[in-house]
Amino acid sequence: MKNIYTLLFASLLAFNASSQASFCEDFDSYSNGDPIAQTSTDWETWGSITAPIPPFADDAYVSNVISNSGSNSLYLFSGATQGLQDVVLPFGVGTPYVLGVFEFTSMFYVNSGTGAYFNFQADNLPGTTWSLDCKMDLGTLVLENTGSSLNFLTTTYPEDVWFELKIVADLTYNIWELFIDGVSQGSFTNTTNQIASLDLYPIIGHEFYVDDICYNYTPAILPNLNAKINSISSVSGLAGQSRDISVDVFNFGINTITSFDVDFLYNGTTISENITGVNIPSVTGTTVNFTTPLNLIGGTNIGTATVSNVNGLGQDDDPTDDSMNTDVIAIEPTPGKLVIGEEATGTWCGWCPRGAVALNFMDRDYYGYFQGIAVHNGDPMTNTAYDAGLSPYIGGYPSAIVDRGTEIDPSGFEQEFIQKIISPISATFTGVAVASANIIDVEISTTVTSAISGNWTFACVLVEDSVTGSGGTWYQSNSYSGGSSLIDVDGVDWMNLPGWVPDAQMIYRHVGREILPSFGGGSLPSSTYNVGDVFTTNFQFTADPSWDINEMHVVGMLLNNGNIDNAVSLPVSINNNPVSVDNISSNVSINIFPNPAVSTSTLLMTIDTEKEVSISVKSIEGKLIAKGNYGNMIGSHSLTFDISNFSKGIYIVEAQIGNEIIVKKFIKE
Repeated sequence: MKNIYTLLFASLLAFNASSQASFCEDFDSYSNGDPIAQTSTDWETWGSITAPIPPFADDAYVSNVISNSGSNSLYLFSGATQGLQDVVLPFGVGTPYVLGVFEFTSMFYVNSGTGAYFNFQADNLPGTTWSLDCKMDLGTLVLENTGSSLNFLTTTYPEDVWFELKIVADLTYNIWELFIDGVSQGSFTNTTNQIASLDLYPIIGHEFYVDDICYNYTPAILPNLNAKINSISSVSGLAGQSRDISVDVFNFGINTITSFDVDFLYNGTTISENITGVNIPSVTGTTVNFTTPLNLIGGTNIGTATVSNVNGLGQDDDPTDDSMNTDVIAIEPTPGKLVIGEEATGTWCGWCPRGAVALNFMDRDYYGYFQGIAVHNGDPMTNTAYDAGLSPYIGGYPSAIVDRGTEIDPSGFEQEFIQKIISPISATFTGVAVASANIIDVEISTTVTSAISGNWTFACVLVEDSVTGSGGTWYQSNSYSGGSSLIDVDGVDWMNLPGWVPDAQMIYRHVGREILPSFGGGSLPSSTYNVGDVFTTNFQFTADPSWDINEMHVVGMLLNNGNIDNAVSLPVSINNNPVSVDNISSNVSINIFPNPAVSTSTLLMTIDTEKEVSISVKSIEGKLIAKGNYGNMIGSHSLTFDISNFSKGIYIVEAQIGNEIIVKKFIKE
């Protein structure tokens, strides 16, 4: 068990107090023109909850113009500009309802050419969380959760006639279903599976009536002992990679759960966690993180999580919810393919931290398959030629391109990468980059795997990680400060950082220092190559004395009419000092992430052929701190080290893989 923590939902504490509840409103006990919230004790307005003194400016009015039953209905209208009406019907004293069955029905009359809108609030205080939005416009009805941007269901409704709209929510099993005039329009799982009140709110151009509004709530009857698989973490990646998995286990019984087993079956192999010494009260849950990762195979395959042996008693009282399936999706990458993501950024750009965060996540999840390059503008890390070359591809900051394709937001790196990693390639590469003093000589040999001719070019980029500097221009502007959440791979939320993050706190990664011979690359030695042909390109970089060659690598890119066909990333070796730099063979890739780190640091390895692996951690002075032998390994692996007790400073990781030693540095903050 890697980690376990209990998720306590405060709203669930109301469960034991919940009881059967029902209500109906036909508006016939009121007079024409009565403001419903001011007149009735059952209704409120959105504004009256915070200022409960009538009259309420956002009230709606009873009308005798048209009705489904009796003589009255409730009329809601908003003209060419947004009106004020916004009325709320709380669903009883036991809310919010989180288990049991909730049924809502209402008659609607929507005037032709207009629309109607209502939502269900998830919490007793409106405006906290929306559980469901119902949008009716010009005959089309959409059920969605605006907060999560999810569209659950789309159907149609009749105009200029009364029709019954019914929603039945089985909150215990999270099954919601919509009915129009008694006919099911479909069911769905709601991302916010609880309910507290109805909110009727006419949007611009809406004109509609409601009548005969009813709700009924039936509490759940729980068995004595029942553990349920509530959810499984999304698992995806590339074939050959490994991925961690977590499973949410929920106590849907009366008795407290103190122990259980969880199995996960995938590709014929079962991994297990035995959970003991826990205390999970009724209607609370816990997340189990498996210590053994999944080794992904290509395609979409089923993974099955199963909980068993609850409290050491074997099968629990409701075995129907003990298992859950999920799709484990793994893409088969094109062998030898490296995808390049170029990010337009700058220390002055307040929204650009999301680009840095996106590259960090890509490094973590797709190291060896994806290479990010941060192309800076208007700050001390700017390379004028690189910045000018990228400029025609972008319309603003932050922006990004993948393999020199169309502009995307950096948050879309993964989606674009998945499309590019399966693209065919025309060549593979071997090469070396060697530094002598501040001169870096690069030689890259290209082996053609698909005949090429025409406008093909080759470019080479010098990239530096862990870049620091001092002064105001090294401060990072942060528009997320105090507002939207932006969580980095190390758990730091940019929302909690200042509006200008001080230079001492900033370490810039993936910095594109120089590109040769130009952004568009230089012509190949010949205009035509056949399969099996090999050609060599050479480049020479002159590093600024302030740059750290130990943190550098070079990226070679083969371009076809301006688009990147394939690429290679090579470490920079320093003459007569092999211990201080990476020395990675063609069939091994290795990285440390996050770097710098605070509490844990993870070593990511991909090994093409089975080799014996041992890892040593040393101080910068060479003192051995820890060593582990991991036996024979193949494929992608992640090894996490606890560095919480390390002193701040620079550390060396030596990975002995077979007969070669690969050296990496990391910083403990």
